[in-house]
Amino acid sequence: MKSWFALLGYELKTLLRDPMNLFMFIYPIFMLFFMGWAIPSILERTGLETSSGEYALSLTIIFVVILAVGGMISGILLGFSLLENKDEKTIQAIAVSPMTVQGYAWFKSLYTYVIGFLGTLVMVGGIILFFSDAYSYSFNGMRFGLSEISFLDLLLFSAVSSLLTPTIGAMIAAIAKNKIEGFALMKTAGILFIIPALVLLEAFGDWKQYLLGITPNFWPVKAFLNLAFQTQGPDDLSYTLYLVIGAVYMIFLAVISIRYFVKRASAERGF
Repeated sequence: MKSWFALLGYELKTLLRDPMNLFMFIYPIFMLFFMGWAIPSILERTGLETSSGEYALSLTIIFVVILAVGGMISGILLGFSLLENKDEKTIQAIAVSPMTVQGYAWFKSLYTYVIGFLGTLVMVGGIILFFSDAYSYSFNGMRFGLSEISFLDLLLFSAVSSLLTPTIGAMIAAIAKNKIEGFALMKTAGILFIIPALVLLEAFGDWKQYLLGITPNFWPVKAFLNLAFQTQGPDDLSYTLYLVIGAVYMIFLAVISIRYFVKRASAERGF
């Protein structure tokens, strides 16, 4: 535990000098501005009426995609960081220190998770607080409104959704052999993790929605959308149950991936 506090102290000292930390802090603020002001303004400039179904559908799709990949950026940076430690043999130095390789991997995962959690609060909470009017509309007989999201709902969603950060990071570090392979995986992940946006299609409105559950971020995204749309279909689960399943699934993937990363890193360095 002392080694964890020592690492935390080091991270806090280099908070703004580390490009990864700096980006993870700037990203939520940028996305808050982008989603809250830029996207609605761009759609209006295209000639779409704010009361039209096309405007509402376009804004909803963009919002869901951003919601789905929110923790992915931090996760990719975490994966690259772990791969860089392995490529530059930092892992070898860690292995002979009081901090084990597994402990270091978990520290990095938890550290980036906390940053991701705060970032999600800022991004989604900021939109609810400052731009809820832009995200209040009706289309296809349904009403979409972020003003219906309570602070507790936001906290629960942020806590579960941000688990995508250590999950993605650990999976990239476990599967890729180096940063080049990690970059290739990043592009693949970008496609896979927007799959939850398909839940907006009528075809996935019933039991077939669970086919999308293979992607871990589906569960918190679906829970959030049900609240925003104020819908509860016959095949839907409760808000809490969606989040519980998502949390268990992502923690399971993160644990397995970190163990595999540690095992392979140890084998490659001969310790």
